[in-house]
Amino acid sequence: MCDIARAGRRLEELLAQWGTVPLSPEGFAAWAHRTAKQRLAVLPEVAARLEKLPATLTAQIVHGDLASPNLLLRGEEVAAVIDFRPPGHRSAAWELGRIVLDPRTVLARPDEWIPGLARAVGAYRSANPQMPSEDLLAMPRVAAGYLACSVYPLSEPLDDPAAVTPALEAYGRARHEAAGVLWERLEEAEEVLRDILR
Repeated sequence: MCDIARAGRRLEELLAQWGTVPLSPEGFAAWAHRTAKQRLAVLPEVAARLEKLPATLTAQIVHGDLASPNLLLRGEEVAAVIDFRPPGHRSAAWELGRIVLDPRTVLARPDEWIPGLARAVGAYRSANPQMPSEDLLAMPRVAAGYLACSVYPLSEPLDDPAAVTPALEAYGRARHEAAGVLWERLEEAEEVLRDILR
């Protein structure tokens, strides 16, 4: 979900590496460098917000990378799920947040992502009534924390420069912007979920 200490170490490593690399002020690498600095600076605030999560969240076997690019649609129906990583245990809130609060969804329809979140959580609860309400309520906080702690794709200009394409740049910027939106509207999203989970 979000290991604050690990995220801090990884961001510090990236910043140290960038200290030895000349950066074009307009390029993605310079943006990634500035964003890594911002992320490192707000990690204490992220840690404080994550303290409000339940002590334990329900774990299940997950896809590992359930995000919108890995769902193939036929009209409104899911036709296939692709790009599975090796199965592992993660919180249901993490996996659900990866798909329901995908950055492109949050940013594409600013007035609709919270009602969409409520519909998705309601549908999930109907299909899985044994899932504790606390887990489903945690989804937006877990998703925001995950985005705040992730160094992907900020690390790509250093780790794999050939992977930095215009699409990856746009996705990286969207992830960062969506994290800000999730934090800004977190209490509102949680209140909507509390209402439907009563």
